[in-house]
Amino acid sequence: MRVPGRLITRAFGSVARWLGLASALCVVDACARDPLPPLGQVLVYVDTDAPVSGGDPGGPAPLFDRLRVEIFAPGDETPCAGCARELVLDAGKLARRAFSFGFAPRPRELGWRVRLTMFRSSGLSTPRRASSVELVGYLPAVGEEGVSAITARLRVDEVGAPRGTLDAPVLFEDGAPTESAVGTWPGARVVDCARPPPPGAACVHGGAFFVGDPRVNVERGQVAGAREHLVVLSPYHLDAREVTVADLRASGLAVLDSRGRAIDPVDDMRDALAGRCDYTTATGPHEALPVTCVSWELARRFCQARGGDLPTEAQLEAVATSRGSKLAPWGDRDPSCAEASIGLSVARSGGGCADVDPTAIGSRTLPAAPGAGTADRVDLGGVAIVDVGANVAEWTRDAFADDDGACWSGDVLRDPSCVDAAARRSIKGADYLTLPPEYAPARRAGVPEGDARVGFRCAYP
Repeated sequence: MRVPGRLITRAFGSVARWLGLASALCVVDACARDPLPPLGQVLVYVDTDAPVSGGDPGGPAPLFDRLRVEIFAPGDETPCAGCARELVLDAGKLARRAFSFGFAPRPRELGWRVRLTMFRSSGLSTPRRASSVELVGYLPAVGEEGVSAITARLRVDEVGAPRGTLDAPVLFEDGAPTESAVGTWPGARVVDCARPPPPGAACVHGGAFFVGDPRVNVERGQVAGAREHLVVLSPYHLDAREVTVADLRASGLAVLDSRGRAIDPVDDMRDALAGRCDYTTATGPHEALPVTCVSWELARRFCQARGGDLPTEAQLEAVATSRGSKLAPWGDRDPSCAEASIGLSVARSGGGCADVDPTAIGSRTLPAAPGAGTADRVDLGGVAIVDVGANVAEWTRDAFADDDGACWSGDVLRDPSCVDAAARRSIKGADYLTLPPEYAPARRAGVPEGDARVGFRCAYP
C-alpha cells in the first residue's frame, strides 16, 4: 500500500528516506546505495545566492547556516506528521547542485505545499523573520512513477519579506538548476580597502553580516541589539587600540576652564573620594591608559582632526563579533579575568577581577592598559585589534535608537548611521567595571555625555 506524504531528502551527498506519516529517517551514507522504490516523486532542488556555512574561509562571511523544510497536505495549515526537518546548509553541496529532497505524494493529488526557511541560527533553533528568507511554493502532482524536478531559489534580497503563503504559494522553476548561485549576492562580496591604513590602524574589508543577536540581554536600561538587521558595509580602517590619555594630550584639543584645568576630558584627580577619571591637566601617571570622561563631541573632533570619524555601531560590531559569527572576541562564553578587562569594580574575593579592594578609601578604579585582555583581540591582516569587547566602552558616531526606530528600518541596511541629534549617544562593548554577559558587543546602549566608563577609537575611509 502506498504511504501518503513520503519525503525523500538528498542533502549532503547522502539519501535519507523521510517518511511523512511513518516518520522513518535514514541518514547514513550507505542509504545512497539502497535502491529507491519506484514511486512518483517531486525532486526539489534548493539553491540560494547567499554565502552560507561551509564556504571558503577567505570568501564572504556566511549569512545563513540552517534550512527548515516543512511539507503541508492539501488544505492543512500545519505540517503533516513527520514532514518537518531542519538541515545544515553546506556551500559545497549547494555549489555541486547536490542539495535536494524528494517527496512522494499520492498520485495525481493537488494542493501539497512546501515552506522553506533559510535562517541564521545564532545558537538557537527558532528562525526570526529579520534573519530569515522564507519561501512557500506548490509541489506539483505526480503520476504512479517518475520524477518531476523543480528548483526553489532563496534570495538574500528577500530577507525579512516572505515570498508566497500557504494560501497563495508560488510556482517553482521547472527542472534542476544548471548552475548554483551560492555566494554570488553582490552585497556579500569581500571588498578590500582602496588605500593603505593610517599608522596604528587596520583595514576592515567591506561585506555583509547581521548586526544584533537574539541572545543579547536588553531587559534593563536604555539598551538594544537583540533584533537582527542585515548590514552591508563599505571597507574602512579602524584603530588597533583605544585612544589613550597621551594621544589626546598630544592633540591639543583638551578643553580647559578659566583656571587652566581640564574639563573635557575631566580632570578630577583632586577628588580623592569620588574621582573616576584618568586624564590629568598636566602629564600624569596614566598616559598609557585609554582616556575616559571625554565627551562625544571632543572624541569626534579628535577623530576628524586625524582625517577620520568615530566608527558607526555597525563598524565596531563587525570587528568585535567577527561579522556576527560570535557574541564577542572571546567567543560565546564569559571571559576570565585574564582574557578581558572587566569586573574591576569588584574584588576577586567577591567574584570580580580587581586585585586590590576597589572600595578602599582613596582608591580609584581605572581601565587597564591597551591589550591587557589576552582574548579580547581580533586579527585583521596581521594587525591585532585589541579591546573591542571590553576595557572601556566606546563612543560610536550614532545617536541611540531602538531596534524598531527609523534609523534601523528596512531589511537590508547599507552603511547605516543614525544621525539624529539625540541627547544620548550610542556606545558599544563592555567596560572595565561591569561583568558579562550583560554587555556583549552585539548589545548597544544609550548613555549621556561624559560617562566615566566610555572612551573611543577612530575609523577612517
